[in-house]
Amino acid sequence: MSVDTYARKINLNLYELLRHQGAEILVAKNLVSQAVGVTLELKKFLIFKWLKVDAALYGHST
Repeated sequence: MSVDTYARKINLNLYELLRHQGAEILVAKNLVSQAVGVTLELKKFLIFKWLKVDAALYGHST
């Protein structure tokens, strides 16, 4: 997984733009087509932030 907050110079045709609660998230189109569900979790502690992404893929048990 790759996380980047600066996406001005990348080819956005390879990504699906999803919006959720004021956030814009770029997800690879091959992940969107293969995923049953994607869960995003943002945790904050003082000045630190963590982003956790869980993807459930078709044909894979959890």
